[in-house]
This record gives sequence, C-alpha cells and structure tokens, in this order.
Amino acid sequence: MADWDVIIIGAGPAGCSTALHLVQRDPTWAGRVLILEKAYHPRPKLCGGGVTNYGEAILRDLGLQIQVPNVALRKAYIRFQDLYWTLHGDPVFRVLRREEFDAWLASEVRARGVALHEGEAVLDVRREDAGVTVVTREGTYRARVLVAADGSKGVVRRKLGIEDGVSRVARLIEVLTPEDPAARPEFREPYAVFDYSPIAQDVQGYYWDFPCYIRGQAHMNRGIYDARIRPQAPRAALKETLHVMMARRGVDPDDCELMGHPIHWFDARGVFSLPRVLLVGDAAGADPLLGEGISYALAYGQIAAGSIAAAFAAGDFRFSDYRRRILSHPLGRSLRHRAFAARVAYSVRNVRLLRLFWRVASTAIALGFLRPRPADDFHFPQTS
Repeated sequence: MADWDVIIIGAGPAGCSTALHLVQRDPTWAGRVLILEKAYHPRPKLCGGGVTNYGEAILRDLGLQIQVPNVALRKAYIRFQDLYWTLHGDPVFRVLRREEFDAWLASEVRARGVALHEGEAVLDVRREDAGVTVVTREGTYRARVLVAADGSKGVVRRKLGIEDGVSRVARLIEVLTPEDPAARPEFREPYAVFDYSPIAQDVQGYYWDFPCYIRGQAHMNRGIYDARIRPQAPRAALKETLHVMMARRGVDPDDCELMGHPIHWFDARGVFSLPRVLLVGDAAGADPLLGEGISYALAYGQIAAGSIAAAFAAGDFRFSDYRRRILSHPLGRSLRHRAFAARVAYSVRNVRLLRLFWRVASTAIALGFLRPRPADDFHFPQTS
C-alpha cells in the first residue's frame, strides 16, 4: 500500500488545477500528490469547450497561457426567436477542444513534478479516521486527503454515498459538423450564438452554435442544454428540438452523430466535503444557467488547494470551512448568481412575457441604458 498526502481522482481541469495551485504555494507538494486518471490523454470529452476571461485569469495566476488551438470569439448573440442582443469582448470567451486542453494541463502538471497515473481507474474508495483508501486495478493507495475531481457521475460520490437530497442534473446533447471557415460568418467575425427559443418547447435552457477547430479542421460545435432547474416540469424532447434548431440553420441532423451526457450543477445547499474528502469541479457543481464547467473547475482547484494547505498546517482534516471558502469566493458568488438567474429565467413559460423581456433588453441596450457583458468578467484575486 502506497501512502500519499493527497490523492486526486481525475486529471481534468479541476484535478489539474488543484495540483498546480498546491505546487504554486510550495514546490515540495509535487512529491506529495498523486493524480489518478482512468483514461489516457488526449481522451475524448464532450464539452462546448468555452473558456471565459475568468478561466484565463486563473491560468495567468498560475503563470500559464492557453497553448492549444482555439477560436477567440469577439461577439456572442443572445437570442429568443427573432429578437436578440449582443455581448462584445476581446474576447468574450475562447472555444477549444477539451481533449487538447486537458492534455495540455496534464503536461503542465507533470512538468512540475506531480505524479500522474493514466489508465488507472478507481474501483473503490473507503474513508477511515486516519485517511482514505483508494483501490485501483494496479494497486491500493492510502491518502491523508482525497480530492474528487471525477466529474458529474464520479466514483467518489457513489462509493461514499454522497447525496444531498437536491435533484440537480442537467441534460446536454451536442454534435460536431465539419465546415468551410471561409463560408461561415461564425469563423470570419467570429461569434457564437446562444438561442433561447427552445424555452417555448419546454427546454429549460438554450441551443448553441460555437465555431471550433478539431485537429486543424474547422467545425461547428452545436448543441442543446436543458438545466432541469424545475425537475417536476415535463421533460422536453431534446433530440427533436435539436433537429429543428439545426434544420433552421440548413444542417441535416440525420448526417450527424448525437452525443449526450449529464451535468451535475451547483446548489449552495449541496455537499462539498466530508472529513478528509473535498469535491471539486463538476463533482461539486457546475454552472446551472449555461452549463459552463471549465473556468469554474479551475477556480475550484484554487479553493481546494487553499483548504488542503490550511488543513495540513493545522492538522485538522474535517474541512468544516470548505463550504464557506467556496461561497465567499468569486466562484461561489458567481455560481449563486447564476443559480438564481437560472431559476428565474427557466421558470417563465409565457412566450409573450419572454418576447417582452427581450424587446425591453434590446431597447435598453440600443439606447445605452444597459451594457451587457460576460457575467464572470470580474476581478480574480491572487492566491492566498
């Protein structure tokens, strides 16, 4: 049995961010942290691939700049039927491919001396007074602290029976369509579209169009997000609605492979930790309003690293202050705001009211009374 101070399950943005922030605090953490990843990088990962200014600020705080192909979007159209307003930014956000981004982050983790075992799936997790035991096909490990960075359907939540009684699982379907970038205005300008028209078809979310590159080839990343913020409401027919939205854009949905997955979204009442166990990233909760995960996952890593360092300094591994750290951090404030916005926005079913809201917002923007901007474009504090 190998002993480690910290074991991180999952080498995505949240897990890698936790390790990178620990090593940034003190380089000796590199020899005390083990990351276990069930797949091999670069591994397929369904994701819209948006990294916001907030996420880039966290990377800059770590001394990193994104080193993978991406599209820097200058505009984002927020639509409802024939009405819309526009977000402007430099960029508003970047669109990249998760398999490339995650592989790059993993390489940065290794470059700092952190042990990363790929292809080593976790079979069991047992929490004890003195630590946590992790069992894989390759061996058994003991950690003084375990970080669950293993996503919405992670093994840690299942094995430790972490349930908070709050139903908050969104649904997401996406497709990738090859494109000629010279013929697509989304690449020439470039811009993204968030289309909330599906709300009229009981979707508690939106349809999106993002331009991206996959191994150098231009594609459109298209999809539909259903937050299920009101789980008691009728379930929308996502596939049929996605087909309608794509057909309106001249895309034959029958030629496309549909890919889907659930998203565990943030609720301030949720469980974020147990003694000796911290949840980060999608395991703790993603953005309920847009389903955004990457930038928030990076922020979770910073918070977790601060909690871990404080726990070892005090010899207290109850993590009783982890919730407070999350909720008082810009991450928690932003997620709470987005959770409130999602509950309001996705509870309105009256099309006339929705159109009135879009008209008022568009008029206010045109007259200069309202200047829309990305909701997460706020000051990011330095590591403390």
